[in-house]
Amino acid sequence: MSRRKIYLSLAILILATAILAVFIFWWHTYQTITTITFLDVGEGDAILISQGSNQILIDGGRRGRDLLARVGRQMPFWDRTVEVVIATHPDANHIGGFAALMSAYNVRTFLYTGAESDTETFQLLKKAIAEHDVKTLKIFRGGSIRFPRGGELVIEYPLAPLPLTMENTNAGSIVGRFTYGATQILLTGDLPSEETVLPEIRPVNILKVAHHGSKYSTSLDFLDLLKPQEAVISVGKNSYGHPSPDVLERLRERGMTIRRTDTEGDISYHCTWELARCVL
Repeated sequence: MSRRKIYLSLAILILATAILAVFIFWWHTYQTITTITFLDVGEGDAILISQGSNQILIDGGRRGRDLLARVGRQMPFWDRTVEVVIATHPDANHIGGFAALMSAYNVRTFLYTGAESDTETFQLLKKAIAEHDVKTLKIFRGGSIRFPRGGELVIEYPLAPLPLTMENTNAGSIVGRFTYGATQILLTGDLPSEETVLPEIRPVNILKVAHHGSKYSTSLDFLDLLKPQEAVISVGKNSYGHPSPDVLERLRERGMTIRRTDTEGDISYHCTWELARCVL
């Protein structure tokens, strides 16, 4: 073999070794870092918690195309399975994207409170669940989901399964606490007057502001119970005045950093055991 061929073979070997080392490092990072992302789906909620090939999607926004576009940015193209989907309540801007998701991805389990709606959006969701044979379970306080490499979502509300029909669906919204290391994040759906149903709730680091910043949620009393340092508002163009100037003032009054999907787009917190917490 000529010297030139030897040098070429050696260069190819070094390059292949470098590529393999980079892939191994990336794969380790992909499998171990946990990310919680508040997706920018307009005036609605969609929160994706990912750890490697394991995902929980809480709410699905109003439109399937918006949800799929955002989920596609956060999940690698080869991962076509979403392990758990949770509907905090049956309002259209929280479940509207789920039918499209179930057509594009393998959704294994659908969790909800038991409350339903007679809207076309909810009927389309029920049809998609049946067509794609998605396992359906009711969840309430005490239920939890643990990730294999750390991190846990615990349901704090409702206290029991809800009746099939409710006059005010927002009042039955699921409240979940995601804990990773020293970080606790409270996810509140559209729950109004939170302090009346969660009077003994423990403090958190990050609050997902309820109901897109509606004036009927996020009171000073509730903020004083939680003592969060950061607040995330999932909001888009709307005719309701969300987020309410009153709510924004309450958050500022308590010295919180305010983040909004309508101004920042997707908002992601990355959690690692090296840091033992979640950071932007």
